[in-house]
Amino acid sequence: MKTWTRWMYVITGLAVAFVAVSSVAAAIRQGSWSPIIEVGWLPAVVVATWPGTRRRCLPRRRHPAG
Repeated sequence: MKTWTRWMYVITGLAVAFVAVSSVAAAIRQGSWSPIIEVGWLPAVVVATWPGTRRRCLPRRRHPAG
């Protein structure tokens, strides 16, 4: 992995961690779950786009359908 790519992943990880901690702190201050619910989609995006999580596509059928 190239150095700039590694730094990009480090910066992305730190940004995600910052948003997560900030939303937990806001939820504690407000006494509500809404700040956590608003950023609940973020872990799914990170997992889907993180390198090494891609799966190979299914092989093509050798025979036509039907």
